[in-house]
Amino acid sequence: MLMHTKIVTPALIAVFLGASLPAFAEFKPGSLMTKDGAEITPTLQTGLSTNNNFFSTPNDEKSRLIWTIAPQVSAKIDNGPDSYTLNLGSSTSFHNKDTTDNFTQVNVGAGLHKEFTSQHRLDIDGTADWLYEARGTGLTEGLGSINDELVKYRQENVKANYEYGALSSKAQVALTAGFYSKEYQNFRAVSQFRDYDKSLIGITGYYNTQASTRAVLEVKQENYRYEVLQANGISRDSDDIKILIGMQWDATAVTSGTFKVGYQNKDFTSALRENFSGLSWDAAVTWQPLSYSSVEVTTSRAAKDPLVEGDYIRESAYGVTWNHGWSEYLSSQAGIRYIDEQYTGDIGRQDKTKSARIGLNYVASSYGMVSTYIDLIDKNSTQDQIEFDQVVVGINFTFALKAN
Repeated sequence: MLMHTKIVTPALIAVFLGASLPAFAEFKPGSLMTKDGAEITPTLQTGLSTNNNFFSTPNDEKSRLIWTIAPQVSAKIDNGPDSYTLNLGSSTSFHNKDTTDNFTQVNVGAGLHKEFTSQHRLDIDGTADWLYEARGTGLTEGLGSINDELVKYRQENVKANYEYGALSSKAQVALTAGFYSKEYQNFRAVSQFRDYDKSLIGITGYYNTQASTRAVLEVKQENYRYEVLQANGISRDSDDIKILIGMQWDATAVTSGTFKVGYQNKDFTSALRENFSGLSWDAAVTWQPLSYSSVEVTTSRAAKDPLVEGDYIRESAYGVTWNHGWSEYLSSQAGIRYIDEQYTGDIGRQDKTKSARIGLNYVASSYGMVSTYIDLIDKNSTQDQIEFDQVVVGINFTFALKAN
């Protein structure tokens, strides 16, 4: 969900701040050092928000007042160039009208970075999450408040990346392998057909073309395997291959980011499903002309697996976000995003989603930050029951130890 806030004009902010020197308002949580050398960083976020269309319905909208509390603790051990991390967190939401909608999500993550020599590096990251689908999304899309409980699921993700080549050399090559698993915990009569595993293998080559710029060639294959054959007897298993080429700009330049474009082929094991073969791209470029202001442009296009219906979704996404620091205590964020989803198969469905964000962050002290936001979402679809408008307004408070 996008995070947004009250609209405050730059001219009005300038009056309040006077002639203070602009800079990014950044909140840096403090940490504790154990005798074993582990850096422990605890944080706590609480928030209050209102959602005017909680079930994402085209009419008969129902609002909710939501209070959230999300504690998190991270641990890191540095051993020369190597490092080890552990993250534990949870998020609990309470709703004012129906306790059925209350939930607690849990997130666990761990990772390591190992440098054997200046030419050999290894990164391994793993996460496990116990999550709930938001009302009116996922398996309950278009169903409103029909279900008497939330849809819950578990997911695990492990990814390893080995890179060869010194960072100062002309070229490097990276090998990637990963595994993802998703399993629903309830509504098994329907959800069992959406449990799946995904394996990943890939290779990426980098070549330094000039200062702060690298050419990128990426080849990646993802294999989707669904655990239970769906009711119509047609398998959803597929093999997905992408070959992308592009450029990467390092963060030392005014412009940083990556742009890759190329070819994608999604091949289903069942001849009764429609395969995809065509153009694909992925880009995220940040332009920062000033130390306290940046604009990020993102865009992507790919064929992806649908959750409920169709063979695949041809998704095109575009977004622009502006971050600006008005002082060392106050910063703002404004962004827009557009997603076009075309469903293939025996349905003639197309969804177009427009969203906007406006937000303010204020570093109140060395121990905390206040964030206010407004989310605006407008979804149109060729299926009337999928369409909805939604406005979410809220405020979050983040607490932490004083930074050293």
